[in-house]
Amino acid sequence: MLTRKFFSLAFAQALLLAGCATTEAPSGGPEDKLPPRVAGIYPNPNSVNQSQELLVKVQFDEWISSTVPRSAISISPPIEKKLRFEVDGDLLTIRSNAQLDSNTTYTVTVASGIKDLHGNAVAKPFQLAFSTGPSIDSLFLKGRVMVTAAMIKQKQYPSVGLFLLGNERATRRYLKKYKDTTNVVPDSLPRLDFEPPLFVTQADSNGWFRLGGLRAGRYRVVAFVDVNGNQRVEPLAEWAGVGENDIVLSTDTKDSLWIALADQDTSLMSLETATQLGRNRLSTKFSRDIILDSSFTSLKNCRLTKMDSSRLFPINVYKSPKDADPIFLFNPAPLPDTTYVFSCNEARDSLQRGLDSRLNSFSLTWEKFSGDTLVAAVSATEPTGGSKNIFPDTPIDVAFNKPVIGDSLGERLVIVMNKDTLPAVVSRLDPTRFEVRAEKPWLTDAKVELLQMYADTTLKPADSTGFRDTVITMKSQNIVRFETIAKLKLASLEGKIPKGDIHTRVRLRSVENGQTVIAPCTMNGNFKLDRLMEGAYVVDYYRVKGETDSPYAGRLNPLDWGAPWRSPSDTLRLSNGTNTLDSLIQNLPPLP
Repeated sequence: MLTRKFFSLAFAQALLLAGCATTEAPSGGPEDKLPPRVAGIYPNPNSVNQSQELLVKVQFDEWISSTVPRSAISISPPIEKKLRFEVDGDLLTIRSNAQLDSNTTYTVTVASGIKDLHGNAVAKPFQLAFSTGPSIDSLFLKGRVMVTAAMIKQKQYPSVGLFLLGNERATRRYLKKYKDTTNVVPDSLPRLDFEPPLFVTQADSNGWFRLGGLRAGRYRVVAFVDVNGNQRVEPLAEWAGVGENDIVLSTDTKDSLWIALADQDTSLMSLETATQLGRNRLSTKFSRDIILDSSFTSLKNCRLTKMDSSRLFPINVYKSPKDADPIFLFNPAPLPDTTYVFSCNEARDSLQRGLDSRLNSFSLTWEKFSGDTLVAAVSATEPTGGSKNIFPDTPIDVAFNKPVIGDSLGERLVIVMNKDTLPAVVSRLDPTRFEVRAEKPWLTDAKVELLQMYADTTLKPADSTGFRDTVITMKSQNIVRFETIAKLKLASLEGKIPKGDIHTRVRLRSVENGQTVIAPCTMNGNFKLDRLMEGAYVVDYYRVKGETDSPYAGRLNPLDWGAPWRSPSDTLRLSNGTNTLDSLIQNLPPLP
């Protein structure tokens, strides 16, 4: 470990060698893909009687970037002024103009925002605890917070904070500027969406965390993705989650904490744009992706209104083939060169957040459109072309770039599976989308091709009388090709969740492709997931609240506790055939 003596000697040597020293980064050698690691620290971990002037030095095993984001370094308890960072090669120095409290244990966390010169980030948060008094608080909490695939991709891992409860809050200087203006001292309950937590740390890339240097007391636990690095929860911009209940921390505390995360933005949605598509279609965009439920697709929910208050209602509402934007089909078509106001009464997203009645309309002038005579063409398919490992019961979803008139599509489509030609069973989903299947599920280890047949007309050369005969040849155009899953790759997972019930869900996320599958439990906690491919997965299980199948992370304001959530393993590897959760993960933590 680095001591003050070490640093003093190093700095003295640096001054003596200043004339010939260089500040250039080391170069050469193989590409560096390893994260920087802490090689030395000052002051010593768990040291006591430290100065009330903050000075922390962290030496890494390689040079680090001079750009240090605010979210990369935190100190608990909070201090009244900002932290200042200085980088000199492999040495990071942390200071502040704030004076530390006396007889207080502080914990400095160095998190994933610290990167080396090749962009490799610190892999696991590092914590240094020290005390400005003769003793140091040594209690700790550990656990896991939910990490999504998007957080992993962005390398933005959640923070976990403890908010102090009770009368002791009145003794904390940092809380004075966050107190209710009607009170002389801070209230005994924290304002989770306003004040910073007393203790905070960052989880690693798998969501595991440890909060050390704690003292006994009552705390409220909140996890959040600290996007702006201010060590406070911003519900309108950051995912967050509230613990299952308050905790009383003591030397007898042994349980791990499990915290789910969710979007905490409770604001209403708005209609952002309405754009004409062709002669009689309108594309709309809302501030969030909406669900096309029966309330929204009701043909009286949305309309075009002219200046004379006459209304035109759609005959169909469907999802855009390329994104989640709703499209409205009108017949008769709106009048050209006419100003309309498009508006909707209701719209909801997946979290049941509604539409703001003050922001539910958009004005536009309908234009004359003469180039809408082209034949509808395929714009997208699911599975996409070249896909592999498609399951036998997966249909082909074919989307066209405009509504398809009539029901003759099924007569023009054929399926080729392993060179065998099969009839296509076609079902219309909406004006532009169709579901295509064979009469039986796809075979495993098969190559499947969907073809659209068309008649190609040519004229023969003229005969001696000058007559030219017409020749009609049936030809095919490829719509999509894909390969089904190999039989030896098929897997399933079954098991029993301790204390699970009909409100419990089991969720698997593929490490390889990020796809997620969810299964409900029976009243005894039993579940089964079929249609899986062997490989690595992240598994979690939880109790749901309401109609959603997602984990319930609670609410910050008004306070609502998060529902139980557990994720006991970093990765779960499934093999071909039936897998049992109990045999893959020993001693599954029960739901309360």
